Amino acid sequence: MAGECIVHALLDRGATVVVPSRSEARLAALAGRVDPTARDRLRLLVGDVGSETGITRVRDEVLNQHGQLRGVVASLGAWWEGEQFVDLSMSTWSRILNDNLTSHFLVARGLLPVLAQSDDPVFVTLAGIAADHPEPHAAPISITGAAQRMMLRTIAVSDIGRQVRLHEVTIMTPIVTDGWTGEQPATDWLTGRQVGDYVADVISPDFARRDTLLLELPA
Repeated sequence: MAGECIVHALLDRGATVVVPSRSEARLAALAGRVDPTARDRLRLLVGDVGSETGITRVRDEVLNQHGQLRGVVASLGAWWEGEQFVDLSMSTWSRILNDNLTSHFLVARGLLPVLAQSDDPVFVTLAGIAADHPEPHAAPISITGAAQRMMLRTIAVSDIGRQVRLHEVTIMTPIVTDGWTGEQPATDWLTGRQVGDYVADVISPDFARRDTLLLELPA
């Protein structure tokens, strides 16, 4: 859900946004929710960034069809809640590890060298509160979130990290969107517009905290 909010915010600011997804239906639904005046700047691409061959194909197709990338927002994985740690099945562990951590590795490894060739490149990952706060019924989410953060910190001290501006945006509350159907939102929960606008600010060349690797929203 955060990813769609960011797409809308970037389109509102005049950016051209390429969105890959494994689901053609999800892409079509996204296009239907975009302002028609901005739809020509939304580029949809069916592809799987969670596999090695998939991210290579996505990268090559983006470059061939749309030219050089200036920014990447890695909005990957999904929330999960279920058994406590010792009751986790191997299939659940493997799936969440792939979706919430390996996908970040593949996207970073595949796209950072391409980004480094552009002017003022920026790479942003999204995280949730579970990366900081252990959740007994969401252990693999907390574990992969913490590992994702260390991955970015490791990239930051490598050669490529000196060529690309890096940020992690940790979203510290649920995101209340127009289609919210959960419990009554608390007054301090973030809206989709707030999240989208903040990440669009981070991507902007004028972002005030360009040297801050780990960012929290709300600050």
